[in-house]
Amino acid sequence: MSKISHLLEMIITLQYKGLTTAADLAEALEVDKKTIYRYINSLNKANIPVHTKKGRYGGFYIDKEFYMKPSKLSEEELQALLMATQILTEKNGFVLEKNLQTAVSKIKNICINDNEELKCLNETGFFRMNEIGNLQDLEDKISKINYAINRGRSISINYFSLNRSSLTVKKVDAYNLLFREGGWYIIGYCHMNNTVETFKLSRIKTLKVTEEIYMIPRTFSLKEYLNNNWGVFKGEKIKVSIKFDKNVSDFIKNGKWHINQQIEDQEDGSILLNLYLDDTEEIKNWVMSLGKYAEIVEPKKLRDELKMEIEQIYKKY
Repeated sequence: MSKISHLLEMIITLQYKGLTTAADLAEALEVDKKTIYRYINSLNKANIPVHTKKGRYGGFYIDKEFYMKPSKLSEEELQALLMATQILTEKNGFVLEKNLQTAVSKIKNICINDNEELKCLNETGFFRMNEIGNLQDLEDKISKINYAINRGRSISINYFSLNRSSLTVKKVDAYNLLFREGGWYIIGYCHMNNTVETFKLSRIKTLKVTEEIYMIPRTFSLKEYLNNNWGVFKGEKIKVSIKFDKNVSDFIKNGKWHINQQIEDQEDGSILLNLYLDDTEEIKNWVMSLGKYAEIVEPKKLRDELKMEIEQIYKKY
């Protein structure tokens, strides 16, 4: 990531999170502390009011009067970008296809209005914000998440699941709040799935801080987690291949499961469904709902996660 990208992420992080330590910034941006201090110096030279609070509970903070708000795009502008990614491809002679795809992925969380009829761009097109919504302001969400992290309180979120197109209530122990590639993310332990997961703030409809106390495990490493899940944050697509039994092959063929799906016929009558996703959080539940008729072929990490969850279910029964 470029220095400019790092500086922008630092500004937005300080603007919303408030007092933040050099260690936290260094871990989030995957640089050393010395680099963070150089970045702070660069911001000050640019007349951006970043200040230092010394002491045991010190860190960096930015003047509350300073506010950098991203410009909004109209619905037509977002639609134009989406159409451009379909037209401007390497096959059509556009050599910067990957760059365009990455740029569009970075603005998927940008909203275009300030009312409940907001629309945002996601993996499958546009969805109404009053259906999955953002009934709480971004600042309010971030404030509550920071409060929960600082005091070790679990949060209850009403979270939108893409593949089920529905809302699910989840209890989460928030470990970190990150701003990456134009969007805010919670990294934390999901009690429903018994795993550490990534949650997009743009897909949280409501959020409540509970009285339940938790502690971040000593074994958790943000750096290690980011290394294993970097594709989620830098806009890279993850290829997911699912093999479907011949008994359900027609059902799968006749459905539109994703905007960039590819189907391959196999000699035994089964089919291979290839999807290119931003993350694999929801696809696992969909595959499990199809039982013995579906098998994840790749990626191995997702296959192993599903195997572990099935083993846990087996122990219960």
